[in-house]
Amino acid sequence: MENENKNFEGFLGGVSGRESSKGQGMYMDPSIASLFQAFSLSMLQQQSNDRKEALATKALQAVVNKIDQFDGRNISRYLKCYVREMELNRIYEKKMVALFGLATIPEIRDHITSITDRCGNSLEDFLHALKDEYFLEDADCVTKKLFLGWIEWPNKNLQATELLREFKRQYSQLSKVEKLTLESNKVDLFLQAADGELQEKLEPLLEGKEEDEGLTTKWKNVEDAVGLLTKKERRKDRSNTPKTVQAPKAP
Repeated sequence: MENENKNFEGFLGGVSGRESSKGQGMYMDPSIASLFQAFSLSMLQQQSNDRKEALATKALQAVVNKIDQFDGRNISRYLKCYVREMELNRIYEKKMVALFGLATIPEIRDHITSITDRCGNSLEDFLHALKDEYFLEDADCVTKKLFLGWIEWPNKNLQATELLREFKRQYSQLSKVEKLTLESNKVDLFLQAADGELQEKLEPLLEGKEEDEGLTTKWKNVEDAVGLLTKKERRKDRSNTPKTVQAPKAP
């Protein structure tokens, strides 16, 4: 009986030893675990980069399929298509700047690269630089003459926010030289572009604090005034909306 107990204890010890060895087999050295984790993250990052490159290629191909490679003509029309396709494929602005050279004909690619280097990663600066550079060959460009002609159009029937948006859109397309010649009169031009009733509402909001100051020359004040006027109009519309009175329920 005593021998049987010893044999049984020996059996349990053997099992315990094997279980222990199994547990030790599952243990992973921290340095190896860290290396494995870094490798996994690297693979995930590579997959993400591959997806981004695929989307960028898709966007470029869509642009070229629609309007061919940029050859120096009609820059406004080309950029409109280019930016739209890039945004549809969720390409961030820095990448938009870097990729544009690939959408151009080889003859002007070096020149585009020099513009890219000069503008850095700013998409806004890059687009303005391209429009200034290829201004003369742009059939859709807004010239100073066209802009001033639009200012004088009567009965535009635009709300303050709509007028501001259109004014900024056209003004942004002017060349640097034309902008410089109009900069000091920018606020006055905006008021001239407004219809009579809107002009009367904006003028008090743009007058200086002192009586002899006249109208402000700060463009930010125009944007603030438009925002303030829009809020007032919305409050007025809400207050004029008749409230619905519910009929009492029948007993």
